[in-house]
Parts: sequence; C-alpha cells; structure tokens
Amino acid sequence: MYLPIGLFGVSIATAALPDLSKHAAATDKEAMRRTISSGLRMMLMLNVPATIGLIALARPIIEFLLEHGRFSSHDTAGTAAALMFYAPGLVGYSAVKIASPSFYSLGDSRTPVIVSVLSVGLNLALNLMLVRVMGFRGLALGTATAALFNAGALLVLLRRRLGGLDERRLGIALSKILIASALMGGVTYLTAGWLETALPAHGTIVKGIRVFTAIGAGLIVLAGAARLLDISEFNEAVKKVLQRIGRR
Repeated sequence: MYLPIGLFGVSIATAALPDLSKHAAATDKEAMRRTISSGLRMMLMLNVPATIGLIALARPIIEFLLEHGRFSSHDTAGTAAALMFYAPGLVGYSAVKIASPSFYSLGDSRTPVIVSVLSVGLNLALNLMLVRVMGFRGLALGTATAALFNAGALLVLLRRRLGGLDERRLGIALSKILIASALMGGVTYLTAGWLETALPAHGTIVKGIRVFTAIGAGLIVLAGAARLLDISEFNEAVKKVLQRIGRR
C-alpha cells in the first residue's frame, strides 16, 4: 500500500511544493489553485487505479509475496482482507501530501496539525467501534476512513482559504478516472480468476506470472479507456512514472 504512496503521492507533492511556495509568496491565489488542482488530478489518475487494483488483486498479490513456508492460505485470506479495507485510504494519504504543504506555503502550520489530531481521534474511535463488529478488518477500515477524513477536511478548508480549487475540472477528471479504473479493475479481477484456473500450479514463479499478467491486462484496459475518455492526465501520469522509475 505504501509503494504507490511513496512512488506517486510523495513525488507529486514534492514536485508541486516549489511552485506553491512561489505563488504563495506572490499572493497569487489563482496560480495556487491551478497548481493544487493539477497535483490532485495527477494524484487521482495514479492512485485511484492503484486502489482498485489492490482491491481486485489483494489475494493474488499476498499469495505471491507472502504465502511461503508457514504462511498458509488461511493467512493469505486474512491479510488480503485487511489490504482490501486499507486500500481506500491510499487516496486520502496521497491527498494529504498535497494539501498539507499548501497550508505550509501559506504560512499556516496550525491547521494541518489540528486536522491531523482530529483525524487521530476519529481513527481511535472508529477502530474501537469497528473492531467489535468486523475484527481486524475494522481496524483497517477505520484507518482508511480517518485518512480520507483528514484529506477531505484539509481540502475543504483549503478551498475556503483560496476561494476554490477548480472543482469542476476536478469533478470531471475524477468521474472519467473512476470509469476507467472500474473497467480496469473488472478486467484485472476476471483475468486473475481465469489464470488461476488455467495455471493452477502453486509455485512462486507461476503465482508471479498470474499476478503480473493480470496487472498487465488491467493496464492495457486502463490505457485504452483513458484514450477513449480523453483523460489528459493519463499521458502526463505515465511520463512522470517513467521518469520516477528511471531515476531510481
């Protein structure tokens, strides 16, 4: 889960910070709105598919990475369930990486701290309630929900501070990304199920083939859907990911 956060969320926030600081110093709220909107749209383009992909492939991924030795299929099922409930928080964590520096660039370090403390309190309350109903899955869901609350609260306050965040463009982009990601997730899930029947062996290599083939099929569908839906952020996202991988 932290791989896409580190690979996408942190890198996007790091790239946006110099521009945010420059625009804040010039008291150019319009330029700040454009920069934040661009960063959020890029984040959504990368992390919404990653979230749905983690949910669709939770069991195959855990099976490939961890199901060895004393780690049984029962352990895989439990760990995959936790991953599925943690995954929605990925978007929240990544959005916070953009929203918090925006406040810092405005000289406001107090607001992110207050919202963070409230989020921790919400996390504790949700965990105590949900763990009684859902067990360890409730802990994962409570953590993910608190992350989304943290991001949502910061963005609402930031919108008030800047007089908007280009919501219309963000909404259109999110709608298109959700459609493309849903198509990707469906194909990924079906491909993984078909490969499990076609390649029933339990060796690590076969598990890896199943996982990466399903991921590849999903990425092809995502690229095709992004092209049909004219998601301009997709090409920019691919470019940034390739640059990031190249540097590593």
